[in-house]
Amino acid sequence: MTNEVSLRYPPAQPSACTSTAGDWPRPPTVHAGFARQAALRPDAVALVSHDGEVTYGALEAQANRLARWLQGRGIGPGSFVATLLPRSPEAVVAFLAVLKAGAAFVPLDPGYPPELLDVIVEDSAPGVVLADAALLQGCGAAGWGAASVLAADAFAAAAALSAAPLAECGDGDAVAYMMYTSGSTGRPKGVLTPHRGIIRLAIDNEFAALGADDVFLQLAPLAFDAATLEIWGSLLNGGRLAFLDSARPSLDEIGQAIARYGITTMWMTAGLFHLMVDQRLEALRPLRTLLAGGDVLSPEHCRRVLAALPGLRLINGYGPTENTTFTCCYTIPPEFPAGRSIPIGLPIARTQCHVLDAAMHPVADGAEGQLCVGGDGLALGYWRRPELTAEKFVLSPFGPAGARLYLTGDLVRRLPDGVIEFIGRIDGQVKINGRRIETGEVEAALRSQPGVRDAVVVARDDGAGKRLVAYVVPPPADAAALRRALAVKLPDWMLPAAVVGLDALPLTPNGKVDRRSLPAPRTAAPLAHETPGSRLEALLLEVWRGVLGTHSVGLNDNFFDRGGSSLQLMAVHAGLTRQLGRNVDVVTLFRFPTIAGLAAHLGDATGGGGMEAARGHAARQAEALRRLRDSRSRRST
Repeated sequence: MTNEVSLRYPPAQPSACTSTAGDWPRPPTVHAGFARQAALRPDAVALVSHDGEVTYGALEAQANRLARWLQGRGIGPGSFVATLLPRSPEAVVAFLAVLKAGAAFVPLDPGYPPELLDVIVEDSAPGVVLADAALLQGCGAAGWGAASVLAADAFAAAAALSAAPLAECGDGDAVAYMMYTSGSTGRPKGVLTPHRGIIRLAIDNEFAALGADDVFLQLAPLAFDAATLEIWGSLLNGGRLAFLDSARPSLDEIGQAIARYGITTMWMTAGLFHLMVDQRLEALRPLRTLLAGGDVLSPEHCRRVLAALPGLRLINGYGPTENTTFTCCYTIPPEFPAGRSIPIGLPIARTQCHVLDAAMHPVADGAEGQLCVGGDGLALGYWRRPELTAEKFVLSPFGPAGARLYLTGDLVRRLPDGVIEFIGRIDGQVKINGRRIETGEVEAALRSQPGVRDAVVVARDDGAGKRLVAYVVPPPADAAALRRALAVKLPDWMLPAAVVGLDALPLTPNGKVDRRSLPAPRTAAPLAHETPGSRLEALLLEVWRGVLGTHSVGLNDNFFDRGGSSLQLMAVHAGLTRQLGRNVDVVTLFRFPTIAGLAAHLGDATGGGGMEAARGHAARQAEALRRLRDSRSRRST
């Protein structure tokens, strides 16, 4: 695929570090592992959705046909196939077909702005892009040249081809997929994940003990590596994989899917887990295993869910994309003591963890050091980034010749009982709602904007949850407009929740930015000049203020311009459902991101209060335009 990173490396060997290892008859590749399950139980249900069920035998046949179609278009070992598909059975067929053809898949997130999708497609140079027609239109892309193919057309053409097994392609060291993560230079970087990493995660992973009686919910975005565990953790163990009906599910829809499909196992980001425990804890009762992580878990939320659901196994899952989803796991005991942070636990099977100082020497138990990891889960490196690969993936001083370690950049300590505790980062990387964000990438996007001379981005938690705050020199004339300009380049989860204008950045005596001296965003007083025009607007205003943690909310303010996130919008949805006594589609909240607009829409939809809300909305728009003209006039004089 590329001569810039090694496509082969020696298998990991046991060492004196904290380590677990399993011995099992592992298949050589992901698609070989699935074919084994399809041969053993062809009539068992593999995938279930609102459209029906797909058996293991049918999934194997569909993937074989599509793989032949891909090979007919020149796809084989060394090729990438990008996918712009929703969470669906068709996406799983596509992934499996790409692997059977000997290639690697590159999942694209339809929530990314078009400019970012263009960057990823240009960088990965896929031989084929399998795209859903609606998503292709929705992301604003006309396609990516001759490589772009509508998935429906590909499936239709493949239906006439043979479903017989294909010749085995690849081995455990071959690339299975490439996912893009935030990059400190301002461009995302592609992580090359081998088949052996997925197999090590999914098969005989003692942390979750997945089997044929498990039903996994496919909740994570396909371009987020938690989907690796959901998809292959179920299908390589003979279980079922269930799909949500909605692309933007509410908490209620997640709970309904758990009940409808008999979900036994699922993964949640820390932020979604906390929200679910706060708002819909009872919906988690059917689960046997719940994995959460991607950020620091709240011990209080963990204790609450374990006290309410004593039969649940709650696991804190930790790991960078560069080590195939999970590196360490910790099963949280019901009697977990107050005042302690939740550890990240012990390394999973065929994984080695070392806690090292700057000279790559082990530190004593209890001392802080960088977590450096090795084993079968290790990525092959970064696509077309040989210098960064050499910097982050280094030769291991503990293993055989050629063994490597990935330098995570995470500060940890090993506790007396052997488990590992996360402390923080040694660089500017942060995690918010499970997403890894290089603050340098956001800073680069800010500095590219007209009028921005310098910028610093930090993660702050001022009581309303962790959020990004941008400090910009000089103060921007319109912070909301600056944030909207960033949305053209960055996904919504990388957008700063607040923008603080400064005349100069505070510096330390040695000339570096003094991040500890950066001021907290000011909380403005309530907007007295905007009085709700209806009971519905008053209710919406109350919910917004509670979720956003501020009284500085105007009736015509855009929820996302006020720093709101997709996760917070789910909290708004839960609050509205409770207050209104009826369900409002989450998509509606995205379509009407202002209080006035949403109130007018909801009033019209119910036939009550619509004219009142609409008149108030029109009057406030006129008043807002008058104030804007007045302010412009004052600036020009």
